[in-house]
Order: sequence, then structure tokens, then C-alpha cells
Amino acid sequence: MADEFEITDEMRAQFGVDGTPWTYEVTTTSVRMYARGIGSDDPIHYDVDFAKSQGFRSIVAPLGYIGTPVFLPGKNDPTFGFPRREGGPRLNIPFKGLLDGGTETEYLDVICAGDVLEETSHLADLKLRDGPRGKMLFVTNEAVYTDKATGKVVAKQKLTSIHM
Repeated sequence: MADEFEITDEMRAQFGVDGTPWTYEVTTTSVRMYARGIGSDDPIHYDVDFAKSQGFRSIVAPLGYIGTPVFLPGKNDPTFGFPRREGGPRLNIPFKGLLDGGTETEYLDVICAGDVLEETSHLADLKLRDGPRGKMLFVTNEAVYTDKATGKVVAKQKLTSIHM
């Protein structure tokens, strides 16, 4: 079945349709853990007083970290913790394999501990390619992160997954 898979007009009609918004929290603990995980020793990611002395609201989230999606049992993926969107259209992809095709992030403002962000995302592109083992579907989603306190967009992402 996957070898006969084609992108349909129904799938293309989903381009640009925002899914249910989801809340992301940026906490001091999560910022520090991410910074440790990437090997940063910059005190701006650890020391609140130091970060404030540099003009920031709190410790600064390292590049690559936008926050943690709020986990709600039964509403998030149990493995990765990301939200499962309800009520929206589904692509019904028949492929079993899944690879991370990359993430591009554009930062429009500094993200600090204490920020609460609202993420909205939509399907931006679908591409079907022939691979060494058959067809592969490249799915690109775009996400926008807005600071709930200020209403300002702080980041945009393009996330690509490869289904095969």
C-alpha cells in the first residue's frame, strides 16, 4: 500500500490550517537542564542574578530550546511528550518508518525562564520522493511561538519528518 501512496487534494487542502494551540512552559530547571545537556557553561543559562545583571528577565534559554510542552495525560504522545492534536484533519500516512528531517528555528526575541508560550502549527508542505526502499513522504510543519504575557511572536520553526 505504501508503494501506491499518493498526495491527494484532500491532503493539500490541509496546508496552512492551524491546529489547536498548545502551551509551552520555560522554567529555570528546564533551561538549566537543556544548557547542561548541550554542554554550555555560560552563566546566562544558570545564574538568575547574573542574567538580570546583563539586562534579561531571568536566565536565558539556549538556542534550540523553546520550552517544554505542558503534559496532559491522555493528550500527549506518551513517548515524546508532544501534544496530540484533537479534532484536526489527519494525513493517514501508511508508512511505518519515521526519521527526523530537521528543524529550522528563527528567533524573534529572547526566551527566558518564566515565559509561557503558546504554540500554533500547521502543515506547510508535503513532498513524495522515491527512496532506495520505496516511496518516502517528507512532511513539513510550521510552528509559531507567542509569548502569552505580551502577545509577541518569539520564535518560528519549520519541522520536517520523513515517513518511509
